[in-house]
Amino acid sequence: MKNAFTEETLDQGVQLTPEEIAGRKQEMLDFYKEQIEFMKVQHEFEKLSADIEDERLRRMVALIRQAQLQSPPSEEEETEELTPRKKRTLKTN
Repeated sequence: MKNAFTEETLDQGVQLTPEEIAGRKQEMLDFYKEQIEFMKVQHEFEKLSADIEDERLRRMVALIRQAQLQSPPSEEEETEELTPRKKRTLKTN
């Protein structure tokens, strides 16, 4: 298909007849309609790719949470629980 934007249309000195303008408009419409088909397929592809990545992330988060729940507490956590904490107070000047 011939590109609707040729060098003639970029030149400021060219005067188009109403028939030529209508023809160019039709060329543009045909071009965009043709491109829409490809863009719809690309949109579907991108959406499916995003959905897959989202599901992978959810699976990884679930695995991490499960591992954290099943792991024994670390030694640092155990010593923190056994040592009493000092009561915190605000400094006043």
